Amino acid sequence: MNTIIDALKDTLNMAPILLMLYIGFEYVEARWERPIVSAVEHARRVGPLVASLGGAIPQCGFSVMASALYTQRLITMGTLVATYLATSDEALPILLSKPGQSHIVLPLIGVKVVMAIAGGYLTDAVMSQTNRRRATECCNRAQAEQNARHIGEDSCSCEDTRRSYEPAGRNIVWREILSSAFRRAAQVLLFVFLTSVGIGLLISEIGQAELARLFLNNTLLQPVLAALIGLIPNCAASVALTELYVGGVITFGSVVAGLGAAGGLGLLVLVRENHDGRNTAMVVGWLLGVSIVTGILIQLAQGAAR
Repeated sequence: MNTIIDALKDTLNMAPILLMLYIGFEYVEARWERPIVSAVEHARRVGPLVASLGGAIPQCGFSVMASALYTQRLITMGTLVATYLATSDEALPILLSKPGQSHIVLPLIGVKVVMAIAGGYLTDAVMSQTNRRRATECCNRAQAEQNARHIGEDSCSCEDTRRSYEPAGRNIVWREILSSAFRRAAQVLLFVFLTSVGIGLLISEIGQAELARLFLNNTLLQPVLAALIGLIPNCAASVALTELYVGGVITFGSVVAGLGAAGGLGLLVLVRENHDGRNTAMVVGWLLGVSIVTGILIQLAQGAAR
């Protein structure tokens, strides 16, 4: 009973800060989402860089937009992977709303942005032929549409496809912002409460040391497990990883690996809309690979520093 009461107190203490954060994030998303998406679409060679910086903003729509752009063949695989790697889903609001944990936010963002930039450019370098093939398919499709409309243009361009995708502008409506912020805050608070209760009950039953052992503590396999958990396309995964890190169950390297692999709803859009299953598997493979390697390297560096 004490575990439930403590979890409820901690969750309620977070509520006002978390709500204010989500109101701010919803405003940023409503105000800047379209310019960010447009910048990523037209970034070309600097696509992974722009996607990494844009993906670091804690809002839920950017990874979905990036997945849609990728299935339309308007961005490269590296740009998509960079977006996923930089996205932190609900982790940053949770850390910011917890007393004594906000100091970890900037290091976490910094590491994830660097990981996203490096991973994005590495993916594009290795997958250059795949990117060219997909770009050619895009151009062929655009040319076919032009021919079907009897537009006698010689140049190959995907501009028609781009214009068809561009999201419509929308006025900022505070009622929508507040409604979405309250909904997101309520969902996250519920996940935080349930996760806190679960972790608290496990610690009271088996002890923190045993719980850490179950999560492969002090082994290089922990970042692998965390990345696989992060791959679950739901904010509950990032909430659980953040709570496990705050509770001292997993390491910083593991939470980076888990949150790096957390592509969120963007992964669901990719699986649904990208009809090339092999290509989707390659995206997921790069996402997992970069996340796991980064997590292991951080864990090794921290172990050497002790």
